[in-house]
Amino acid sequence: MDIKNFVAVDFETMTAELTSACAVGLVKVINGHVQQQFYSLINPIPDSRDALNTAVHGITLDMVADAPTFKQLFPLLKSFINDMPIVCHNKGVDINIMRRCMEHYALTGIDPNNNYCTFEMTGLSLSSCCKQYGITMGEHHNALNDAMACAKMFLACQGNIVATTFRGGIAAAMASAAAKKFERSTLNPLDDDQVLNKDTVFFHANVVITGTFAAFPDRNELGKRLQSLGADINTAISGKTTVVVMGIGAGPSKIKKIEDWRSKGHDIRIIYEEELKQILK
Repeated sequence: MDIKNFVAVDFETMTAELTSACAVGLVKVINGHVQQQFYSLINPIPDSRDALNTAVHGITLDMVADAPTFKQLFPLLKSFINDMPIVCHNKGVDINIMRRCMEHYALTGIDPNNNYCTFEMTGLSLSSCCKQYGITMGEHHNALNDAMACAKMFLACQGNIVATTFRGGIAAAMASAAAKKFERSTLNPLDDDQVLNKDTVFFHANVVITGTFAAFPDRNELGKRLQSLGADINTAISGKTTVVVMGIGAGPSKIKKIEDWRSKGHDIRIIYEEELKQILK
């Protein structure tokens, strides 16, 4: 077996019910190179179970209250996976989560049966596999960390070494410092008489942009557009933040910081790319 093109997938669930997916991590590997990664919280399908898995992964109901549903995320998941094989560490869990959520919403376009399972290949837990193959693993039960570890493990099981070079498309933007850096002028809010449209959510909003966006690969240009609508662009989430524009690759630490400020009574709105495109069209 020599499979170097695939997408590693990991889900976390809010309860023991497989339809309660509350986070997903995806890692795309092309020719043995990690080229793209995606993480998102998911607003889970409600179920009647009271016992939560928060102690396992740290995700609370409040953290997912404003997250997209599986149905809302599905077009992105379908585009990300396309027709590539899905790799996971326990297909009895992750593949069935994918299948059950797709069935719940009557969704098609991803073939869950096109999969490989590193647990079946090794018979070991993910953390034990990583130790055996000398793979550095991030925080366990973080969906993106586990998907990355699974991707590396799948390549290692085939005698390959993963190279995290991030080349091409959105991945290039993620690797490019220029694509992430703001010009000094972008960080200075405009006077009200310079604002083009005062009727959007960005007028007088303290805005943080995190992650990358397929439609807006240059972060400074995106910042300029939001600045023209009256946004005060900042680089760090704080008690002054009112809007977070969240794209691909926004890390769990950023999401946790949002939740921390929300728990202190701060109202922070999250805007994902689809809503952002509607606002800016």
